[in-house]
Amino acid sequence: MILPGPLLILGLPMGAALVALLLMPIRLLSVIKAWLVALTAAFIGVVVALAPLNDAVSYRSFELVLGRPMYILGRGLVVEPVDRLPIAFLFFTAAGLFILAWRLIPRSNFFPFGLMMVALLAGALMVEQVVYAALLVEMAAMLAVFPLHEPRRRRILPVTDEGEHPPKETQDTDTSAPAQYSPRTQGGLRYISYMTLALPGLMVTHLLLELFAIFPNDLGLLQSSTALLGISFAILLGALPFQSWISTVAMDGSPPVVTFLFTINLGTVWFMLLAYLESYTWLSQQAAFGPLFTIIGLLMMGVGGALAASQRRLGRLLGYATLVDNGAMFVALGTQQVAGLTLMVMMLIARPLAMGLMAVGLDGLRQLGGGEDRPEAMRGGAWLAPWRALAFVVGGIAMAGFPISLGFTARWGLYRILADENLLQAFIALLGSAGVMMGLISAIENLLTDTQHPPDAVYPPDVTPPPPSKQRRRPRFKEDPLVVLMIILLIVTVLGLGIFPHYASRIARQLAEGFTFLAP
Repeated sequence: MILPGPLLILGLPMGAALVALLLMPIRLLSVIKAWLVALTAAFIGVVVALAPLNDAVSYRSFELVLGRPMYILGRGLVVEPVDRLPIAFLFFTAAGLFILAWRLIPRSNFFPFGLMMVALLAGALMVEQVVYAALLVEMAAMLAVFPLHEPRRRRILPVTDEGEHPPKETQDTDTSAPAQYSPRTQGGLRYISYMTLALPGLMVTHLLLELFAIFPNDLGLLQSSTALLGISFAILLGALPFQSWISTVAMDGSPPVVTFLFTINLGTVWFMLLAYLESYTWLSQQAAFGPLFTIIGLLMMGVGGALAASQRRLGRLLGYATLVDNGAMFVALGTQQVAGLTLMVMMLIARPLAMGLMAVGLDGLRQLGGGEDRPEAMRGGAWLAPWRALAFVVGGIAMAGFPISLGFTARWGLYRILADENLLQAFIALLGSAGVMMGLISAIENLLTDTQHPPDAVYPPDVTPPPPSKQRRRPRFKEDPLVVLMIILLIVTVLGLGIFPHYASRIARQLAEGFTFLAP
């Protein structure tokens, strides 16, 4: 029996997601559910990355031909050579995030819905009719709302006045979930609204481009399609003035799911944009293409940096850092060079590592604040949850594009390209990154502020201050050793790729060379 590649890429994750969905009510099987979806995603990534494209891979009575097309209701899906690395990137990133979520949100519905989402997004890259890719992205966005705002349980153990945990018989029988809170749902609703708003523009753009192929002398069709395409992808990627959904999702959503959306969902949208430009090469050959993308990107970096510099909430800071990163990708694509496209892909590769660290840190710090990340709730958090604070800080530095990280290598290459053309543009881009760093410095100062012994406490002359052991302490965070190990591995990977970036740049260069719409 011969199996086409798209059938395995879509069918196996959907089947595993269904099994994980059936296992959700059984709490004791949460570990099996998490590892089932993680190993499934990793297996698909290995197959897509290593299996020959046109030669059959045999296993008993089955033969897999990765490059063989599959048709569903007359719509073709096929794995092209240029699709292999993007699809593998999606599944490998998803596998890493599932392993991370296994310790952060072990009983979440993120596992089945996340695997469904990555399958749909992979289908968006494989579908031959580009317009249907937008429909699959919309379907993935709808699924994302369920885990994004799922009610969470706090996992902070109470402490006595002496700073010790009370006897077990006085604690809740489920020490991992003594209380429950439901986050706000505004972010998910806004995310779906913007994704739906972008859908008609992409569909009409496809129609106009098909008409332009028939009537190549009608420049009005080309101008209209270019404008609609630009507006639609500006909405999908959170470009100005449609950036509000990014910060709202980052503030309201569960950190692991937010990381999934900002890395896998937005990564798919970037690859969709490249697919449009590859299918309709005359779009990128217009004189206004490069300047338009550069202006949009610089605006995103400038505004995002200014907002990040004045931000005190950690969730919003993560969102504005993503806005600046998206702006840098727009600028890189606006260079109309293969080198710029390579830098853009390097930023996509660096983002999951940096955001994964920020997500781990934000998840733990929010637990200290009872689900909130306001400055007063985060004050002194570095002393109560040092590993989580360290993860957020290192991830924030990497997202800001500062040394030593892979993000710095990509941003520095972008600054050099811009400086050769226009020094002012390079300065604006650098200011955007500096704004994220300024916001991170403010967050670090707040996290390091010790609130255990208030310095302004004044006691009457006839009152003896209580000894430090009797002073009131905030709840102590009980750290998971496996999470600490994950934090260490992520930090080592971020720093290692920053010191030796040629491993990631080689993959990015290989992917960039697969697109032919840019001149070398």
